[in-house]
Amino acid sequence: MHPMLNIAVRAARRAGSIINRAALDGGSGLHVRSKRAKDFVTQVDQAAEQAIIDIVRKSYPEHGFLAEESGASEEHAEFVWVIDPLDGTTNFIHGFPQYCVSIGIQQRGALTHAVIYDPVRNELFTASKGRGAFLNDRRIRVSTLTKFGDALVGTGFPFKELERLDLYTRQLQTMMKTCAGVRRAGAAALDLAYVACGR
Repeated sequence: MHPMLNIAVRAARRAGSIINRAALDGGSGLHVRSKRAKDFVTQVDQAAEQAIIDIVRKSYPEHGFLAEESGASEEHAEFVWVIDPLDGTTNFIHGFPQYCVSIGIQQRGALTHAVIYDPVRNELFTASKGRGAFLNDRRIRVSTLTKFGDALVGTGFPFKELERLDLYTRQLQTMMKTCAGVRRAGAAALDLAYVACGR
């Protein structure tokens, strides 16, 4: 495993343990604030993000960050870590177990390594450019389905731009008539990881 990917895995697992500990508390003491309409942040998001940044900075102090909660720092560095410490915050707040930690590493703007960690199921998805993708150290591949009619489609809803909701629902109706099914689970990074492993 590439040394940077190894650090990303360590950071994702640490963030996942913070998230799991908070989930086991059943949301007691959870402070939720709204960044904007229907877009939430908790102290768990912030603590998980800080844990990731702290772990990365110990090994790579010269690297930059583009983080969901704290924004950008040193974003013009050769290496930039793109962090969503809790993708699926709304699910987490409501106790719906579909959320993850997402970390990407860019070199000069091109994604080279990625980690998606589902702390609920202890599923660790990793990938490095040119080296394939893995789930808990086992090689993964996309589905062999070739017909849209056989496909299960993962999607999201435009919760921030409600003026587009009518257009979206019309497109969704068309899609639902032609595919095997549609799912909207609420954690986009995890949806993409599921596509990568053929789910």
